Amino acid sequence: MKHSRVAISCWAGLLALLALGLASEARAQVDTDSDPDNGVLQIDLATALRLADERNLDVAIYFERVAEATAKLAQARLLAVPTIRVGGSYSRHTGTLQETSGNVIDADRVSRFSGLGAGAVGAGDLQASGIGVGIDLADAIFQPLVAHQNRAAVQAASTANRHQVLVDVATAYLRLLQSRTETQIALDSLERAVDLATLTADYAEAGEGLPADAEMAAVQPLLWEQRRLASAERTEAAAAEVARLLHFDLSVQLEPMEDAIPAVEIFAADEDLEQLIARALDDRPETEQLDALLGAAEDDLTAQRYGLFIPNVTLNYSSGDFGGAPGSSVENTDHRDDLTLLLYWQLDNFGFGNRARTEEKRARLRQIGLERDKLHDAIVAEVRAGYARVQSLRQQVVFAELAVARARQAYTLHRERIYDQQGLPLEAMQAMQTLVTAELTELDTVVSYSLAQIRLHTALGNPLDLQR
Repeated sequence: MKHSRVAISCWAGLLALLALGLASEARAQVDTDSDPDNGVLQIDLATALRLADERNLDVAIYFERVAEATAKLAQARLLAVPTIRVGGSYSRHTGTLQETSGNVIDADRVSRFSGLGAGAVGAGDLQASGIGVGIDLADAIFQPLVAHQNRAAVQAASTANRHQVLVDVATAYLRLLQSRTETQIALDSLERAVDLATLTADYAEAGEGLPADAEMAAVQPLLWEQRRLASAERTEAAAAEVARLLHFDLSVQLEPMEDAIPAVEIFAADEDLEQLIARALDDRPETEQLDALLGAAEDDLTAQRYGLFIPNVTLNYSSGDFGGAPGSSVENTDHRDDLTLLLYWQLDNFGFGNRARTEEKRARLRQIGLERDKLHDAIVAEVRAGYARVQSLRQQVVFAELAVARARQAYTLHRERIYDQQGLPLEAMQAMQTLVTAELTELDTVVSYSLAQIRLHTALGNPLDLQR
């Protein structure tokens, strides 16, 4: 029994030193991380959101997609603009060829053209330079409209992506603060557990308590040290996620400036659900995106339906010096102008190909309409669920705060009863466990409440901006 009591006292003393050492190490780490020369970036939630606009790769990718769509729109607007070719052509023929009358003759000839055009001097000669335009009038009329709608759709998708990135950054940052706070709770609980384990061991050594109780109390510091390590791991993972979203270098360490979860109060308790739903349906960028795609599909269908009656136009004009002669010597060079105009209508596969493409465009139009209806239902459900969660968590926060206050008071009273020799350390241990449960519940509830407001705010079509 004596050896057991000595072991209990040694374990309790070692755990006390461990707790104090860990607390000192944590404080020293915070002090070191505050040094800007160590590659540490102090950051708060508002700064993280600002950096998301500047550094997030998804935002940058969508920015380039908008630039790509803008370039495609510019190309579509130039479909009716002629193409200028400046250069020359050289043609050399030796051997037999067939005349228009059908006679086959042996010919040896050469020709050359230089200037704004190419000499279309015979069958098989190709124009190499000049001013040429082959216009599908239907495309020239409707493709700029389609490209404009497609660009609007890409811009709306870029806005929706930015909104989601801001939510992701805010979520990752709040999770980082949450894990840091959990680590501090674990450290505080470890100190309390070591204190109670030491008291329990002293009671057992003095014969006023059971060695079994001392052994049970000695387990708690070990468990809280394990929880502290797990919380530290989650903190590192959360910091890595924030760094990934903000595209920071591996050497940069993030140091949140807030010691507590920042208060996020976006919605009042008396918000009208129907008005929120109406705002979401009007303001969501996803709705704008589908409206633009629907407009593009309508323009595409119109082009397919009426493009059959709009002619294709081919116009080529060339001007320059042309010369040629039998043999290999170019002679008789003089100025030449050529103008060719071609106007035609085209029926693909006797018109059945045109009809099939028209049905394809109609199906695409109906598909986008159904997707818009599906999005409408999803937005309504998202806002309703988000609204219910915000209202519920607003009340849960109040109860969680009350629970922490009562649990802290209960632990204090149990701790005082031990020194007044009216209570046992194990009773205080139970009170401590209740306090920790209440603190972790409050922390999770506060974070969930902030995130619920952020997500509902974004679900209404608003970008997250906590500086307004």
